[in-house]
Amino acid sequence: PIGMDEEKYRQGTRDLVIMDAPRDPSVPYLDLESALAVALDDSKVRDYAGGKKFSYLPSNSFRIPVDSAAIVEHGMLSNEEMPGLLEAIEFTLSGADGNPKSYILKNQFAVLDMINNNNWERPIYFAVTTGPDSYMGLQQYFRLEGLAYRLVPIKYPQASNPNAFGGVSTDRMYTNVMDKWSWGGMDNVEDGIYMDENNRRMVTNVRLQMANLSEALLKERDPERAMEVLDELMRGMPKENVPYSRVMMPVAETYMQLASDTTLAPNTKNLSEVSRMKAWKMAQEISDDFMAMQEDNIAYFTSLDAEYYVAADREMQFALQVGDRLVRVMKYFHPTSDVTKALEDRLTDMESEVEAYERNLVDLGDFAF
Repeated sequence: PIGMDEEKYRQGTRDLVIMDAPRDPSVPYLDLESALAVALDDSKVRDYAGGKKFSYLPSNSFRIPVDSAAIVEHGMLSNEEMPGLLEAIEFTLSGADGNPKSYILKNQFAVLDMINNNNWERPIYFAVTTGPDSYMGLQQYFRLEGLAYRLVPIKYPQASNPNAFGGVSTDRMYTNVMDKWSWGGMDNVEDGIYMDENNRRMVTNVRLQMANLSEALLKERDPERAMEVLDELMRGMPKENVPYSRVMMPVAETYMQLASDTTLAPNTKNLSEVSRMKAWKMAQEISDDFMAMQEDNIAYFTSLDAEYYVAADREMQFALQVGDRLVRVMKYFHPTSDVTKALEDRLTDMESEVEAYERNLVDLGDFAF
């Protein structure tokens, strides 16, 4: 529910709302309802040069009380999560770079109003595709449930994974992924399906979030379900229809971990030997395909004339970094494997190819671009 009347947000009204930094160190977070009351008071505006007047929020850091009775009534948290229930959510409204914002636009102002009026009665979700600038600094209160984050009154620790925010509702998301998702034909290898550029880009989100779920399950020492999620990912988005991209890196790495010795990967202790062997097969296949992609890139870049080679430097360095990452993770989980040695040799060959090309440029006196 949006609480403000239509005349408070019609076009030309509160298109931009100024935000102050907290003024009282003893009260770093201002009650959101009180702050919105100031911003919605037409008599309280700031004058700026040129005669422009703007509504304002007296802080950029807010506190939202949590109604524990509503949380219980609507089943928002599981029994295991209830001990982490907070009395209030406290956050600083921030941009994609993590820095506090000095103003917000009408869309984010409306989101604040909806959160304030919701009183935890209905679920509030943020799509995984919108990006951190739309998350407003609430990320530590996000719980991943599929292709959306749910705002919950639990503060999760800062995620070590740069591609993940908050926590993961593993049971709920596992059910969504394994039982409810439809694949729209992209899992049909026999007949094939054309995935255009937009579809391929959107599918990276599916792969990424399924990989995040698998990692979360593995951290919970549930390797069998972690493996099932990865297997479903590979089945539902085969490379024949959905070519691999960099987002497959965590998939390869989790398979490597699942296939590893339990002394190096203790969270895989409960994995069956059959599943472990299958994980090793998948780790090899994906790593081989990924390394071949980087080899093709390096071969192409080193076939270019000098001026184009330099322009592709960033992509070339990324290809080498991907190869190096594959080798380092494989060496950690499978240090004595012939597969690891073969990957390392292929990386060395790529690096030698680049070095030989650049040495040739220097010999020809063409390196001063």
